[in-house]
Amino acid sequence: MKVILSTIIFLTLTTILSSCHSQPMQTVFVSNQKDTATELKASKIYILKKKTTNSDFDYSKLKDIDGNIKDTLNIRNLMPIFEPKSGQLNYFQFLATFKGEGYNGGEAPLIKDFHDILIIKTDTDNKIIDAFQYTLEWAEPPLQFDLFKSSADNITLINNLDIRQLKFKRTDSWSDDNKDLKESGTIQLK
Repeated sequence: MKVILSTIIFLTLTTILSSCHSQPMQTVFVSNQKDTATELKASKIYILKKKTTNSDFDYSKLKDIDGNIKDTLNIRNLMPIFEPKSGQLNYFQFLATFKGEGYNGGEAPLIKDFHDILIIKTDTDNKIIDAFQYTLEWAEPPLQFDLFKSSADNITLINNLDIRQLKFKRTDSWSDDNKDLKESGTIQLK
């Protein structure tokens, strides 16, 4: 009887431990293709660059962009902030390349390419749990000022989703007049 009881307890504990053990993060899609910029004032196209499973956001980095820049401020040093870490959800990373007006030392604005990164995490049914958007060329401190977080509920990630549906709000703002993301764009899953 003791052997049977010990076996049952052992099997129960093994089952519990194996079900609690999270699966390793797995990259299921990566694209390094350089995209053509949309024209000045045109709607942005957010193109899928990475998808991982068993993932999550690294909120400690997202909550302190300024504190996570180690060297020179550039896209290469910003990208790790938006990379996934191990978790239990799906992670999607999109990039919108677009023409925009850059500061030109008081002269006429300089037209150049900019990049908005959009990260989304979903459950297994593609229901959006959380999302952030950031312009990688943002150069004015605090860098945190340009991070927007989705405030929408009950949205499913689908191809051609309009980012306005995600109702992005600044995570760090000193004025209620300037909280909402005022840009438009669509998400391309394919």
